[in-house]
Amino acid sequence: MSEEAGVPGAGHNPRLVWVESLPDARGLLQELGSDKGGAAIMSRKMSYAVVSVENVQARAANIVKQVMLSKGGECATPRDTLLKSTEPVRVIMMGTVTQFRQAVKNLSVQPFGLAGLADELKALFRGIFPDSESPREIVAGEYHLPLGGRTLVMGVLNVTPDSFSDGGQFDSFEKARERALAMASEGVDIVDIGGESTRPGADAVSLDEELGRTIPVIESVAGEIGVPISIDTGKAEVARRALDAGASIVNGVSGLRFDPGMIPLVAERGVPVVIMHMQGTPRDMQDNPTYNDVVGDITRFLRELAELAIQAGVERGKVIVDPGIGFGKTLEHNLEIMRRLAEFRSLGYPLLLGTSRKSFIGAVLDRPAEERLMGSASTVAFAIARGVDIVRVHDVTEMLDAVRMADAMAGKERPD
Repeated sequence: MSEEAGVPGAGHNPRLVWVESLPDARGLLQELGSDKGGAAIMSRKMSYAVVSVENVQARAANIVKQVMLSKGGECATPRDTLLKSTEPVRVIMMGTVTQFRQAVKNLSVQPFGLAGLADELKALFRGIFPDSESPREIVAGEYHLPLGGRTLVMGVLNVTPDSFSDGGQFDSFEKARERALAMASEGVDIVDIGGESTRPGADAVSLDEELGRTIPVIESVAGEIGVPISIDTGKAEVARRALDAGASIVNGVSGLRFDPGMIPLVAERGVPVVIMHMQGTPRDMQDNPTYNDVVGDITRFLRELAELAIQAGVERGKVIVDPGIGFGKTLEHNLEIMRRLAEFRSLGYPLLLGTSRKSFIGAVLDRPAEERLMGSASTVAFAIARGVDIVRVHDVTEMLDAVRMADAMAGKERPD
């Protein structure tokens, strides 16, 4: 250390400090030597949030603005809010976690529906900035998949002749069984088996055909694979038979919408379920995908479907959400979803992302599906930096390396 350290004019090395989460803030303060109580208080003041709130009565929006300002935060409202009277408007709230928590206490006793907004904000901040650091996990049958540490990897096994990237490669029982066991031995956390292509323009597959493709493979490997199996389907009967055969996760590519029996089945079996967003159906989803705000619209869809499932008896801790890259989205939509991935964490559920070999990568790089390895790896690494919990991949060996490296750079825990 220089003898002039601390002397006026010697320089103090001012710099921005990257604080992405409460654990980041606590770690910084502990490194500084702050006492534990002080670190707990100050860490909330170091965590900043910008929250979009919709469907607020105009007169209520003005109260929200005044409450946030009184706590030292900010709130943006439409310019003509005062003229709208009781019409609903959108507001943008800005502040530290501490400022939001103080504001919530005030809003909980205000009129015009603001008590309900206060409850929603409490739930939002519990999910994103939890008071407790107790571990989270996905429990799938006998398997416990930890969250918040290393990123989980779901390996894709399409037992179909026509999937967009690997159709026909594993469409026989022997090939599919061999691939499932190979992925497990390579180190995936979940093997995802699907028997119906969801590529753009794909026709629906009959129940018997989908069952014939998937169930024998699941029955064959479930006892020896050593990792949980998820069934990728929109049909409740396929999911039921797959769970009977040894699967322990339902990957609901339809967002649980296409078959009214799907939500009751998942609730009855108590298994984790992935709720994925899709605009339209595989046959027509790319005809003319249109959104007002692609992230806002998808977030609303996922929140509503998750709450519908929970009201029907699905455990909140069993819900996983997926924004559905490529399912009813243009190139621009997909890129915006990627850029704003962190916003989906506000839902409070584990976040799964499947970008592997998808057409938006081909559109950017001008590459066919079989040449999108590096593009896929880039999206995986970027997604991990944005807080994704699970990535769904085809190229297991290569993507496990990409995940491990991205996890290390993101400061996530690594296994011994």
